[in-house]
Amino acid sequence: MPLSVLVTNQPSITDDNVPQPSLKLFHEYYRATGGQAYSPFQHQAQAFRLITKDQEAFMVAGTAAGKTLAIAIPLFHKLKTGRIRKVLLMYPTIALMEDQRLVMDRLAKITGLEVGQLQGGMSRTKLISALNKPVILATPDEVYWFFRKNVKYSGLLIYGLALVDEFVLDEAHLFNGLMLRNFEHLWQRVKVLTNCLGKSPRLHILTATPSDDLKRLSGAQTIPGKSKCNDVRVEFRPCGRFDRADQIADAVSAALASGQHHKVLVVCNSARMAHQLFEQYKVSDTSTIPVEHRLRFGKAKLGDLVRWLEKTSVEKELVEEVSARLVREEDVVLADVPGGTTLSLSLQDIVAHTTEVLERQCWQVKRVLWEHKQRTGETLQSLLSNRPLPCCIVTAVHNCLERETEVEKQQAILDEWLADTVERLSNVTDETIRCEAREFAALTEAFVSAGLDEQLAALLTKRLSFEMKADSAQLPARSLSHRPVYLRWLDWMAEKDKAHRLREAVKSGLESGELDVDCRHIGLWKGADVPIIVYSGSMAKQAREGLINVFADLDRAVLISTSAVEVGVDFHADTLITEECEGNSFLQRFGRVGRHGAGSEVIVFVSGDVYDAMLDALDQTEISREEFSSKILTTFPRRTYATRSQLLDASHYLVNEQLGRIGEKLNAIPDLVQAKPIAEQLRTASIQLNFGLRSTAPQITLRDGVTKDPFYLLRYVDDEDLRPADSPFEVARATTWFTSLIFQRAQFDVTVDLEETLKASQQVFVLAGNKFQICSQPGVGLMYLNRMNTYFGQVGGWGKWRQGNFLLLHGDVYLSRSDRETPHPEPVRDREQNPLFIPNQTYMVLWGWTDSEAIRALFEGAGIADWEELQFDWDRLKQDWNKAMVILENTTGACFAAYKELLDHVGLQIQE
Repeated sequence: MPLSVLVTNQPSITDDNVPQPSLKLFHEYYRATGGQAYSPFQHQAQAFRLITKDQEAFMVAGTAAGKTLAIAIPLFHKLKTGRIRKVLLMYPTIALMEDQRLVMDRLAKITGLEVGQLQGGMSRTKLISALNKPVILATPDEVYWFFRKNVKYSGLLIYGLALVDEFVLDEAHLFNGLMLRNFEHLWQRVKVLTNCLGKSPRLHILTATPSDDLKRLSGAQTIPGKSKCNDVRVEFRPCGRFDRADQIADAVSAALASGQHHKVLVVCNSARMAHQLFEQYKVSDTSTIPVEHRLRFGKAKLGDLVRWLEKTSVEKELVEEVSARLVREEDVVLADVPGGTTLSLSLQDIVAHTTEVLERQCWQVKRVLWEHKQRTGETLQSLLSNRPLPCCIVTAVHNCLERETEVEKQQAILDEWLADTVERLSNVTDETIRCEAREFAALTEAFVSAGLDEQLAALLTKRLSFEMKADSAQLPARSLSHRPVYLRWLDWMAEKDKAHRLREAVKSGLESGELDVDCRHIGLWKGADVPIIVYSGSMAKQAREGLINVFADLDRAVLISTSAVEVGVDFHADTLITEECEGNSFLQRFGRVGRHGAGSEVIVFVSGDVYDAMLDALDQTEISREEFSSKILTTFPRRTYATRSQLLDASHYLVNEQLGRIGEKLNAIPDLVQAKPIAEQLRTASIQLNFGLRSTAPQITLRDGVTKDPFYLLRYVDDEDLRPADSPFEVARATTWFTSLIFQRAQFDVTVDLEETLKASQQVFVLAGNKFQICSQPGVGLMYLNRMNTYFGQVGGWGKWRQGNFLLLHGDVYLSRSDRETPHPEPVRDREQNPLFIPNQTYMVLWGWTDSEAIRALFEGAGIADWEELQFDWDRLKQDWNKAMVILENTTGACFAAYKELLDHVGLQIQE
């Protein structure tokens, strides 16, 4: 039986007792947006006064409270009048930053200021340009990217940050655990930088839910705020996990059938469920979707589009020009070219791609040459896990390697071989090589003529066929006519007047129904003539851009999404249908309703335990918004996080060392002084820790640019769909799209290949008293474990609470999987038979711990159960071989922190 409660809201009262310049700018902003000039809310007015007096603000308010303007208005006025020179506003997500860019641009236009934006991968010139703007937008991740990039970028950023007078951290409640700890280090770095110029930067924090950790970032006065929302009816429905999708769909249909709810927002906890709902209940007919949205989001087959343009009054030359440009926009690699097509490949392009591939392979060989010195009982091929390409390189230089005993000289042999191979290939007499798809035999012959053996030449040809783009001008006419192209591309395919004619021609085809388009992420809800839109973080950025605006523009619509809508663009809904989730996340979702008009409704599908808890908590039929939020936070599930890690602190110590005298000041901070011994050992052991504000775990990149956790994606994707990684931040690349997997059942259980992982281990962290020691040696984990097993034999067998059971290691983590129908573990390999591994990981092995219930009790006792920064390999315990619990980390330092907690817990058990 549903549990219903009315959540009431008493809006904040207004307050005009503010500095007049801020009030004037506040009114100008609303008039510029076409609205009327409101008086500021009480919490906005308080922020105006504090910031005008050069004090910090810590604002606590939910969505629709006007937090952004409360901070931005007085800051822009201070910039305009020259009281301060520069402001940096930081946002936890790119989506939120891009949404807030609209607000900042409006204020900039009114005040005559300029807005810059920092983003990863910027050139030096663009970085300088952005830093010179008085208003800078960024995510902390992007600032991190520059600090770790190199000295050139770090120096520029240091100077730019040192000039900033006031910083703003928006939606700060999204910073938790080690992510927040990383931000503390970033803020400490900023304060020291600015202090060097005799300045004291101010930090303003905006959050929906405060925490003691956030409050420690500044000594700001807390400003409580209220949302501008109406009353909302909330209904809790108990529901099992397996029928939840059907019940959500029924709730959507009922809301649409009632005719009272024009905007329905559905928020799922997983992108998989969101996309499944969309695909199951979408009707592909787009005829009732406004033409302007079909023009922006519609895709038509290239052949259909060209035929329609030829049928209209658009001149033939323009059609041919646009057709050729559309073909060039396609990302066609050699492997995609129709069989039998003859192509002329540029020797220069071949040399460039070949050099890049061989450099990566030679680097792998160089690394194992050093390992081989330590593990003379193994062959180079076994240390390379029999990867075909590097093994072929070893064969090519085998005799030369045998004559040398010093690793440096062996590595020099590889450099010489690479240089000679590239030079011989560059000296091929023909500037182009004519090849026939899809074998490209002439390319293989060119490699053989450059001195490569046939096997290595064939492997290189296969690798290049997936990495080299084909020249579209050489493809057969109409060979790509089946490929879909976006209609929005037409806007920049020709000069302005010609583009207008193209757009009008396409528009007429859409209006008449003669040109068929697929909007891909927009359709109609089955059984109702209402548009349905899907929006999730598992869509490429370009694909989801603007979809929220479509939802906001339509009179009636259904938006199916994930936590991607919790923070970001400003929109509202009449009805929210959502799953039970973490309390803070639910309150963010809840803030999307009740913002415009009365009669909003929320339907929440919850587990039986949460339903019972809500029955006890909600003992009345009406409750204030503040009290409701409090009960949600205490009743709904909570996320748990690690809070500190000396290994994480040590990584910051090493980064600070790159900053010269400023770094010395930073490293004199007590927390970093304590991390110095570990940092020095990390440097001595040449351990390169992954560095990032959020997750640092490498991912698998899908065809559309979306990245996914390998333990998730490899349950669905076969070896044949995997390609080698392009960077150390990737495990592999997949040739599939995320949406092609949503209805597939998981085929595999994915686990850590413990034997190969222990062989590949490079360092072991050992706690001796209160000090850590790092022992470095190839295969050190396997050696350490063998010594422990010998010790167990001497003391009468394995003991549950012995500290030696807990191994903290560093190295590459190899993956295996077993088919769920016929469980037998096999290494995960890409299509070239390279084994997949997660590079440069710190991880834990709990040797002998094989009972799931006992392990969960252990984790609960140690306080690490369900840490968001950890990944537990529970599937390993289903196996009968090499039984042990393995823990990986999503954020650098998490395993180190967990290791300390486990050893402290074990010590207590021994004392008892």
